[in-house]
Amino acid sequence: MALPILEGKEIYTTHGESVLSTSNRSDVDTLTPCNHEEADTRLMIHARDASIKGHGRIKIRSNDIDVVVLAVSVASSLSLEEFWVTYGSGKNVRDILVHAVAASLGPAKALALPIFHALTG
Repeated sequence: MALPILEGKEIYTTHGESVLSTSNRSDVDTLTPCNHEEADTRLMIHARDASIKGHGRIKIRSNDIDVVVLAVSVASSLSLEEFWVTYGSGKNVRDILVHAVAASLGPAKALALPIFHALTG
């Protein structure tokens, strides 16, 4: 049984360094080559691509704090109305307004956040 894809939605996957899309999109230059070791950094590449394509709202689901930190650090560089990360597991799931956190920190602190996180981890 095939997974139904809602109108206006796209699914992306990788095969080696290639990027495949349900929309048979040919302009995947901003996504290829796919050679990131970590999925969390790869998610930010997809967020940037969605922003470039004109999407105004992005929501990422992860239980990895690294994804939240990276999302805050790139939020101000993306042309988005809303950037959310649903973070946690079980009863501890919450939606984080990444763009609001980045705005309250300011661009300099938001960009420095991954370095601080790596040192204090």
